[in-house]
Amino acid sequence: MPRTILVACLLLTPMATSAVTPVDALPAWRPGIAGDLAFEGSPFLRHTAYKTPDKTADQVAASGAYGPLNIGWERRQKDRWLIEEQRYAIDAVIAGISYHRQDLIDRGERIFDWGFRQEKPDGSFDCPDRFHSMSFFVEAAAHAALLLRASDMAPANEAWAAHAAPALGLAVRWMLDPRNAVPGQAHDAPYTHRFYLDADAIGETGVLLHDDTMVRASRDYVRRGIARQDATGFNPEKGGSDTSYHAVGLLFAATYYTVVADDALRAAMRPMADRGLAWLAARVRPDGTVDQKGNTRTGFGQERGPQGNIKTMSYGSAYRAFYYWGMIDSDARFAGLAARLHDGQQVENAQRKAAGGV
Repeated sequence: MPRTILVACLLLTPMATSAVTPVDALPAWRPGIAGDLAFEGSPFLRHTAYKTPDKTADQVAASGAYGPLNIGWERRQKDRWLIEEQRYAIDAVIAGISYHRQDLIDRGERIFDWGFRQEKPDGSFDCPDRFHSMSFFVEAAAHAALLLRASDMAPANEAWAAHAAPALGLAVRWMLDPRNAVPGQAHDAPYTHRFYLDADAIGETGVLLHDDTMVRASRDYVRRGIARQDATGFNPEKGGSDTSYHAVGLLFAATYYTVVADDALRAAMRPMADRGLAWLAARVRPDGTVDQKGNTRTGFGQERGPQGNIKTMSYGSAYRAFYYWGMIDSDARFAGLAARLHDGQQVENAQRKAAGGV
């Protein structure tokens, strides 16, 4: 979609800045981890995603096991665990960077370290859905290490980043082994957002380790994701459109675009991003809630998460994605839409609570 068509779509969608969620001036974007740090540490995210820093990644045991599933498994109260549950450590790390709080970073590193202690000598994690589950963890840990090294909290955390790097390299080499990559990609095939997630996990680790082989391998995942986009703009999930996972994919794509991609791949990603943002923007109502009609995976009780909770619209992914791409484009209209989506999350939560939901 040409840029002019995307702008026209945004102009047709009310873009007034929210009266509830303030929007700071967009940080300057630049390629590389410094640009990503500007996004993750922005005042907007401090006001929204990290407004209550002490609550970030706070479902953690003394051992570092995170969430009811993994804590229960460690205590032999659950019969399974998932390495992906440990990915929420990155929220504590980012909050710690943003608020200059080493205690929050320590919390995140403790959660990641529990995950690394589960790593097998071949780089795998012996839990269900190994390829997909580990991609979440690897992406979060590599992302955290890169952000820490780029931040003013680097000196106190270099030892952790140096410890994490070889463990991440071992995991990515397992992911790239054809014996694992071929069935992993086949399993991920119905879910377009996973190709951007996998690209981030492999590519960010490649950047962390200065490993060009990993970076080159990650590009193939991005190209596969681009090729899957529907002509109308959505990125397919289980044979149709899904506003929530579409937003998740756009956010992973923005991270890759900034941290890993070269100029040629950024140029290839732009049409996908423009079409995808326009498709999602057209589904944002004036109150910031998202029209989820037709979703294949979320919003209507179709799927449950690892804890058994019904999957709903990921407003956090949506407002982050619009703010990030707005920063990339220096487009304040995206920032306004991000603020409205954050307010829409509060509206939908209130509606769900009034209806007797969680």
